[in-house]
Amino acid sequence: MTREAKPDSSRTVQETARFILRYLRENGEGATKETLSTKAGVAGVTVQRALKYMREEWDAPLEFVHASKVWKLLDDKFTLPLTDPDPEDLAAVVFASALLQPVADAELNARVKRLVEQMDAAIEETQKSASKVRPKSVTATMTTGTRVDSRLVSKLLQAVGSGVVRIEYDSPWSGTRKTHDVEPWQLRLHDGVMYMRAFSRTTGDARSFRVAQIVHARVLPGQTPREAVPTKNNLWGGSEPGYGIDSDRPGVATLRVRGGVARWIANLVWDPGQEDKWIEPGELLERKVPYHSCREFARRLFTIVDGLESIEPAELREEVVSDARAFLDRLHIAQA
Repeated sequence: MTREAKPDSSRTVQETARFILRYLRENGEGATKETLSTKAGVAGVTVQRALKYMREEWDAPLEFVHASKVWKLLDDKFTLPLTDPDPEDLAAVVFASALLQPVADAELNARVKRLVEQMDAAIEETQKSASKVRPKSVTATMTTGTRVDSRLVSKLLQAVGSGVVRIEYDSPWSGTRKTHDVEPWQLRLHDGVMYMRAFSRTTGDARSFRVAQIVHARVLPGQTPREAVPTKNNLWGGSEPGYGIDSDRPGVATLRVRGGVARWIANLVWDPGQEDKWIEPGELLERKVPYHSCREFARRLFTIVDGLESIEPAELREEVVSDARAFLDRLHIAQA
């Protein structure tokens, strides 16, 4: 029995593969093996090994056209950011690292910084850009971000769709600590806060967990998921969670907002389905917006209360008024 040969991963083959990738991206009509050999300055056998390496190790979308005997790259956007980055790749990673900075712990931010430095060095080595992109070129701040433990997140990520994790969870609403055996489905950053969607074997249903409230996580050895991961449209409970994690008396709000606050929120997207109309141009804005959670959306409205003129439906309005009254009662007691 013969052992299957491993793809050649020598430095020469990898360098040739990177050259071929760049050349085929820039020459959509493709190139023969002889042309690639001449352009790369290597022997034809090295080109053949590089093409094999690209297909087997990189899963590169290469096609050999027999009629013209040329190799073509089927997707000119195909790239390998770590081994063959463009300046645009580096800019994207710098931007992403800035967004991550407020919520990630020091270890995770240090790893991202090293990634930026490695990509910058690779670009400089290939002389694709004469100017350097500095890691601190972009910064980000947020008012609702929570820090996350990268090691805990790593455990959850490794278990997504394939493992079972026992978590100790401090519920922010009940004030109690509970243990859940969960099958993680997906992690999501929402308004600077990371959540995990998972099937809880403990409660027998799908749950959303705030990762910052997970005080301990342990992957259970030998355990595999019993529940299938839901489809994308149903994973977070049958609605797009990007604009709301909680679920409580969903509805459609009609708000009227005046003055500077109206002009401020006019460029803010609260939900893909929102509809804005200026009742008084530049002064009074009417916004109709769906919400998944009455209580969560009521909290959001407190951030624009100085410009709010009306709130519909009555259920949402009463939620806001009730929260405001409770605050005033607590304030009155504290000052008494």
